[in-house]
Amino acid sequence: MTMERWLDGIDVDLTLIETRDDPDEPWTRRALAGASVGVDPMVAYEGAQELVEAVGLMVGGNPGGKASLARILGKGGNDYQRSLWYAVAGRGALSVAADLHWLMAVLASRAEVWLGRKGWDLPVTKQPDPYVTDRPEGPVGRFRSSFELGAHWDGIADKR
Repeated sequence: MTMERWLDGIDVDLTLIETRDDPDEPWTRRALAGASVGVDPMVAYEGAQELVEAVGLMVGGNPGGKASLARILGKGGNDYQRSLWYAVAGRGALSVAADLHWLMAVLASRAEVWLGRKGWDLPVTKQPDPYVTDRPEGPVGRFRSSFELGAHWDGIADKR
């Protein structure tokens, strides 16, 4: 049996589904995985990567991180990135960074399989996209880059 046949019809969402449904996984990772099931593999990866970069700047004390996060949360498009941020917001700064890095790694592997299979015109599947529109479902805030972070960011990020 060739590798191509062994992977026929592989569902790139299986890791996300298993994480979402595993009661032994941290609930933040379960929430992040659940929010990502069915999202276009490249859109999901790029969205998580953008959040990881913003949080990385914030953890490093760079005020540009807050500006990036404010832009992400206030931009149009579906609510995927907002759902990721609000699933972890308010948790410890390093926990937020670790959980988003974990998600980005899972999504990078998922996107790699998706692109590889599509590039060779081989069968690959994913769950249905949960976003039925490319527009936000509700009001989108306008955020200033000088917003306040919680006390758990004290000593880690610039609070200006």
